[in-house]
Amino acid sequence: MNCDPIITTLEKIVSLHDSVAEPAGEHILNVLLTKNLASILSLPEEVTFTSIADVPQSVFVTYHSELLNKLSDLLSAKGQIANLGVKFNGHLKTTGFEKILAEKLVPQNGLIRFLTAQPEITRYILCNVAYTANADEKKVGLVSFIINEITRVTPVDIGEALFWESDKFSLDDLEIPLAIPDNELLTLIEEQSSVLIGESLDNWQAKLTRARVRDEERLKAYYNTISSEIRLKIELKHLLEREKDKEIARIEATERELSRKLLDIKERYAMSVEAWLHSAMIIHLPTVHIQCELQRKKAKRVVTAVWNPFTKIIEPLRCEVTGEAVYNFYLDDLEAKIISPTVWKK
Repeated sequence: MNCDPIITTLEKIVSLHDSVAEPAGEHILNVLLTKNLASILSLPEEVTFTSIADVPQSVFVTYHSELLNKLSDLLSAKGQIANLGVKFNGHLKTTGFEKILAEKLVPQNGLIRFLTAQPEITRYILCNVAYTANADEKKVGLVSFIINEITRVTPVDIGEALFWESDKFSLDDLEIPLAIPDNELLTLIEEQSSVLIGESLDNWQAKLTRARVRDEERLKAYYNTISSEIRLKIELKHLLEREKDKEIARIEATERELSRKLLDIKERYAMSVEAWLHSAMIIHLPTVHIQCELQRKKAKRVVTAVWNPFTKIIEPLRCEVTGEAVYNFYLDDLEAKIISPTVWKK
């Protein structure tokens, strides 16, 4: 997995615009651009990007590069949505799930009972969220994640479902409203993108924090020295009344100046982030829906678990308190709500 943030960003953006990107090391990306994208970027269709200097026959990219500014402009588009179907060339079994279900989904204080299993289409929402971050420099990026429409779990893995082009087919003429209410979907997207964007900016944020602390310490040392010298002057010269008040006023002015400078430093190293949903793809996958009953004391409810043939696993359920994916969970007494062990209180 590529960990260079610039190369990772480039790979995601060019792939999003129907171009082919292939990492050739941590800091190098070989790309085959579409004719249209190559024209927009003023580059040949076959090009190598690098985030380190002195790589022959390559385009050196930094966060200050004009190239990244052009790609940032491409990310400014919002709200592009496509529907995609995927074929599964195999048999979707509907038996043998009783044991798998009992082993995979485990209520710690209740029961789970298998009811039925039927082949069904599950829609997965692939979200591409673009962002720009500004501090002492500007960075652009893109995070992607998938939401399961049935379970609301995100991020979820769909394996190699999108690997074979021959198995994909367009469903852009299909208009079926999502089962997730708009406000709930928006919350899921905002929360998950916030986590992923935060993770992608962790190293930069740590660097900014170190620089801010360094500058604050230097500033405090300088102004504290001035204040100490004034206090020493008052003591050595035995200043009284008006002369002493004058020097004390200088100390107070020095402290006010220090506070103002510290505020300037805080603002200088503060990071602001703007994010938006660049595009989304609703992926229709053949899966198996497993109806199961959860029971805690007298509380019972039926939930749907999803078996994905592309990953060959039963996907996790979603904690109804934190939103995290869970295989082991607790049930509350009133409605048998699913609650993660991380927040469960007896």
